[in-house]
Amino acid sequence: MTFKHLFTPIMLGKVEVRNRIAMAPIGTGIYNPDDTVPDRTIPYVEARAKGGVGLIITQFGRASKYQTTHLMGVFEDRFIPGLRRYAEAAQRHGARVFLQIAALGGKDPQGSYAPSAIESPLYTVPPKELTAEQIEEIIGEFVQAARRAREAGFDGVELHGAHSYLIGQFISPHANRRTDAYGGDFERRMRVPVEIVRGIRKVCGEDFPVGFKFSAYEEIPNGVDHELAPRIAERMAREGIVYVHAASTASTIEALSDYPSVPPMYMKRNTLLFLAENLKGTVKDLPIIATGSIVSPRDAEDILAEEKADMVAVGRALLADPEWPNRAKTGRRIRPCIRCNVCHYEAVFKWHDIACTVNPYLAREAEEALVPAERSKRVMVVGGGPAGMVTALVASQRGHQVTLYEQREELGGMLVPGSNPPFKADVRDLLAYYRGEIADSAVEVRTGVEVTPELVAKEAPEVLVVALGGVSAGLEVPGLDRKPVLHFVRGHVRSAVEVLRDRDVVQGDRVVVVGGGDVGCETALYLRQAGKDVTVVEMLDALMMENEMKNNTMVLKTMLEEAGVKARTGTAVKAITADGVMVEAKDGAKETLPVDEVVVAMGIQPKPERVASLRAVCEETYVIGDCVEPARIFEAVHEGDRIGRTV
Repeated sequence: MTFKHLFTPIMLGKVEVRNRIAMAPIGTGIYNPDDTVPDRTIPYVEARAKGGVGLIITQFGRASKYQTTHLMGVFEDRFIPGLRRYAEAAQRHGARVFLQIAALGGKDPQGSYAPSAIESPLYTVPPKELTAEQIEEIIGEFVQAARRAREAGFDGVELHGAHSYLIGQFISPHANRRTDAYGGDFERRMRVPVEIVRGIRKVCGEDFPVGFKFSAYEEIPNGVDHELAPRIAERMAREGIVYVHAASTASTIEALSDYPSVPPMYMKRNTLLFLAENLKGTVKDLPIIATGSIVSPRDAEDILAEEKADMVAVGRALLADPEWPNRAKTGRRIRPCIRCNVCHYEAVFKWHDIACTVNPYLAREAEEALVPAERSKRVMVVGGGPAGMVTALVASQRGHQVTLYEQREELGGMLVPGSNPPFKADVRDLLAYYRGEIADSAVEVRTGVEVTPELVAKEAPEVLVVALGGVSAGLEVPGLDRKPVLHFVRGHVRSAVEVLRDRDVVQGDRVVVVGGGDVGCETALYLRQAGKDVTVVEMLDALMMENEMKNNTMVLKTMLEEAGVKARTGTAVKAITADGVMVEAKDGAKETLPVDEVVVAMGIQPKPERVASLRAVCEETYVIGDCVEPARIFEAVHEGDRIGRTV
């Protein structure tokens, strides 16, 4: 596919950008205690610029001393040398770079100031109310932050009013309850961003570009809505900004928003596109940047071709593959973002270094280059799941002679059942990616082969990598041997993996899924979408209780509720009887659920005996993946990469 629109240059003020792809501003979790630019940030930025992105918008640049949380600082001149390194890292490979200037305001988790001292779902710590004198000081801080950006060599700045941070708090009728010159009616709520832009023009010159990012929808009472958003964009356009970047605010990760800022894989892609369209219909002569789960170059091209926006902000997809623009332009395979939100969770919620499930070298770009093997070895990889495929690819790229064995007739391991539900299309893309990479590599593939100790001895590899995967944990209750009754399969127990591989094996209409973790809930939804009457039975007090990534689970829970999946939490399965499944609640109350089939989703168990039998045959052996300890795609990919570099 050709991308006529995606790779057309665009003018932002007097700055020409080589294409319509902007790298969305993303918090990396990598910060110095003194707020200076960390050394590791430079190769991270350079990789995306080298990968062909047109515009890089930096992560949050702290413009005000009133913020206590440490991020990347722009509030003193001492930051200019580090910021200059940042700008040069982008520009040396042809990208343009705008410094995002921002302040958390009332959303500062350590407590800070806001336009109004109110109770709000936006704030975890009640903020103090800014005085008029403090507001004037903050306006000056933002102007000076822009001056530092210009001195550091940035092509422009982005004024950050999105996600209901400080500038957004002034704009929002929800957050700004003031009655003085900085609040009340629309014009007074807009005064702070307007005066910041005017101040930047005065200090930095009329030609220094200022972009504006704001929440074009706030999922909060009396927040910015679809009618107010175009007025805000039009008002800022009159001040000479060079683009509007349409974002959103969801008040809490526990409440599902129609416009979540970081949509997970369960939600449709291009989630915030309407927000950009809504502005585009009003502010016709100003470039509009669309954002929100734009991971496909084809989708990006269509957005531009249909004039729903003028640029696309690509975030997580550029974390997964910094070469996304270049690969799209030349028709090469792109390592896909699966929208698992590990990156967001690690950097924002845990305050760890940012990490990516499919890219082990995110924010570790200086370590990424493969070192050729000192000597080519014969490597036997047993298991064609993600851990085995990644190991085989990396080892082969280093010059080893690799043979990959898989017991089933196709590669993929747990990625196959895990990608079958329609709401797991992103994982399906990852499966296709790895299969394509293997097909194009020098790896020899042998499917439909069960590897035994005798086969290993016969092949006599110099290196053996065991990545067999695990087995589904079983359900041990009375009645498992009950015979089928009539045309139903009453009492027949299947694993969730079996059902995800082939949903049609479930012939009965009434199904109990035992286990309310991610896999159990996905299986339940998949069966419900086939018209089954589904009940999830979970021993813990809530579904997916052990999953810390609540911005994912809230979406799946909502999908389950809307689909009509029933849930019995705090409940255990005690027996399978002639009448159905007997369950017992925590208070001791027992009940028999009338069902036709039982699906068990109680996790994966390793295979220690089989692993041991294979390890005994080859001196240099590595064991990875679920056959050691069940884990996520993240661990499979990262461990596979590590072993591929070790052998």
